[in-house]
Amino acid sequence: MIDNLFLCVGAQKAGTTWLHSQLSSHSQITFTNVKEIHYFNTIHNGSILLTQRKVEHIERLIKNNKFALMQYFTNLSRGLPVDEKLRKLLSPVDDKWYCDLFKDKKGIYAADFSPEYALIGEEGFRHVRRLSQNRKIVFIMRDPISRAASAIRYFYKTKGTDISVVPIDEMTKLAETPTIIQMSSYGDTITHLDKVFDGKDVKYLFYEDMMSNKQEHIEKITTFLEINNIKLSESSLEKRVNETESFELPLRISEILAERLTHVYDEVSNRFKYVPKSWRYLS
Repeated sequence: MIDNLFLCVGAQKAGTTWLHSQLSSHSQITFTNVKEIHYFNTIHNGSILLTQRKVEHIERLIKNNKFALMQYFTNLSRGLPVDEKLRKLLSPVDDKWYCDLFKDKKGIYAADFSPEYALIGEEGFRHVRRLSQNRKIVFIMRDPISRAASAIRYFYKTKGTDISVVPIDEMTKLAETPTIIQMSSYGDTITHLDKVFDGKDVKYLFYEDMMSNKQEHIEKITTFLEINNIKLSESSLEKRVNETESFELPLRISEILAERLTHVYDEVSNRFKYVPKSWRYLS
């Protein structure tokens, strides 16, 4: 069990990377060497993101240092000490594996910023609760259609594809994929978080407000965590992280997103009695 767990569960393309960049060096928070561990979505959604990363590490090891891998299995068979990094890499992905990532935690919190956790559902969040003595969860929401559009642009950016030449039928299929839509369907995530956790353990924020007043929101988060505040530098205030290039999506794509996501605006507005003025579909 982890004594104090700090999760940022999304939303994807809603400032989680920027927030991680500001908190990653905080003396009271311990991150692993990756921002997104993807443990709970592996267990509850069957995501391959974590196991894919493990396989890629093993492939590089076989290519660059096969002897170290052979020595590991030899020592393991003989009951001799094994390389700790290899043990973590090759051990099963389970609760022990996850907790061991933070075995040498310094400060108060073990932190994991995996936006895909927004989709792990009630049972996934109950798993989080079982695995942590205390926990604090941040969920950042962005205009649902703008978030989905950013995710589409980012998808093609990661593929090295010029989005302006993508055939409309191909982009339509991407826009209609469950993940693109579900990541902006904040109502489901909010319902599950509210059902599983005490209100004092969850902090809901809005991306647009955070980006327009970064220092204020850092202070909101450090107050929520009850840790030392940090003063953002001028470069941090101006910095955008993981930003995608601006590109106006074809009308057909915008219509698909509007059809699938318009209801989210009312859901969020009804829950919080507030949404940023820049959110576009408000009744």
